[in-house]
Amino acid sequence: MTVVLLLLAAPALADDEFTLYDLLPPETHQFAITYDVTQAREGATTFDNPIRAGAVATKERVIARASGEELRFEVVEGKFIRVHLPGPVPKGGETRIRIFKTYTDAASYGVKDGQLFFERPLGISRNVVLLPKGWQLTGCASPGMVSTDADGRVRVSFVNDRDDQLPVKCTATPAPGAGAATLDHRAEQDRQIRYWLLDPSTHQFRISHDFTVARAGQKSVHSFVRKGSVVSPDARMIDLDTGKVLETHTVTGKDVNALGYYPTPSDPDSVVVQGDLGRAIAAGQSARIRVEETYTDPVGYTAQDGELVWKRTLGRPVNFVTLPAGWILTSVNTPATITRDDEGRIKLRFVNIRNDELSVTIKARPKPTPAKSRSDAFVTRSGLASLLLQRHEEGR
Repeated sequence: MTVVLLLLAAPALADDEFTLYDLLPPETHQFAITYDVTQAREGATTFDNPIRAGAVATKERVIARASGEELRFEVVEGKFIRVHLPGPVPKGGETRIRIFKTYTDAASYGVKDGQLFFERPLGISRNVVLLPKGWQLTGCASPGMVSTDADGRVRVSFVNDRDDQLPVKCTATPAPGAGAATLDHRAEQDRQIRYWLLDPSTHQFRISHDFTVARAGQKSVHSFVRKGSVVSPDARMIDLDTGKVLETHTVTGKDVNALGYYPTPSDPDSVVVQGDLGRAIAAGQSARIRVEETYTDPVGYTAQDGELVWKRTLGRPVNFVTLPAGWILTSVNTPATITRDDEGRIKLRFVNIRNDELSVTIKARPKPTPAKSRSDAFVTRSGLASLLLQRHEEGR
């Protein structure tokens, strides 16, 4: 069977940004920001982070997330922080940085009529607001997930599924002590996945999956093949921090369980694609990995009565599905943002703001072939008559 390889190009600026707003005592009007962002433009040596109008920035610090090392930066005219990357962004790779800063912004944060308020439009997709200790959440204008940390602080997370800014406004009042309520916040997950559907008669689709590993001592990374799918031998893994392709091979769930890397054990007989980092991750370091695979799934991806049917549960915060070239969308059962990619193919984006999975069914049909006009038919008949006459003359 022939496997079609697609060129999976990274965008100039990756969409895995994340911001933590750590609210300090409200009378200070200050909040500490931790901002994770990726520069993916090949050859870039700097990254500019704007300082929002109306805010005063202090206590700036920047680290490279891959190595944990401090990076050099300067504040330019009070308008933005220019970060000097550890080196040019490698071909096929990206550079991940973490920016720390503290904002003083009385218009966005403070106390009014005895009630704490934090009001700020958030433009990136994943954000967390951490209330000061001793305050309880009383209002949240945009949908958010809420939990209480072990120290009693309330954590509110937001996943922005819009193409504009999310108008976030949180209010709180002083509260008595309360126990912790743990929750796996979707906004704190940086995993992303993209699917490119191939000809449905092959039951195949390409996958590109990005994730970060930061466990000290970890020497290999893994992609767990879903039951019912078959992964092709062309699977590969890329260390996005360096752009290098990792040595990759297939192992079993039993082999992975023996490593002790993951809290939830795998089915011992499951198929797992393993990539060797070539090093052990040190404390304070991390690695950003991209897995590229071709799956064959004759149950989840079929053709029925000339219509493409793709069924799959999606467990990532952000999920993209691109239809085959020449196919038009006829139905999708889960809300999606629909656009066209650079090649004119239909692309669907699913943003999952919940902690469970989206059960997605997509259907599509081949784009109809335009009917030939009468003039086209005349030209075709005329051309055929000319060809027959020419062959007659050549045969004389």
